Amino acid sequence: MRKKLALGLGLAALAAVGAAVAAIGPTGPGQIYTYYDDNGALVGQSSIHCDGTRESWGKPTKNYGVGYYLCDPEP
Repeated sequence: MRKKLALGLGLAALAAVGAAVAAIGPTGPGQIYTYYDDNGALVGQSSIHCDGTRESWGKPTKNYGVGYYLCDPEP
């Protein structure tokens, strides 16, 4: 019984991952990089938009955070 439950949960998780990958579309997810100085102050940001274009301002540093967002597929 536990093996069937584990198998069912594994298949459900695989289906959810497949749906998420399909939702991303051919251009992939959008990305945002936020850069901080050694004191934690914001010093720059760069992003990769859904269409692949890049935009940035400020100074990239070794201290950064990364965020992702899903792109709407083209109608």
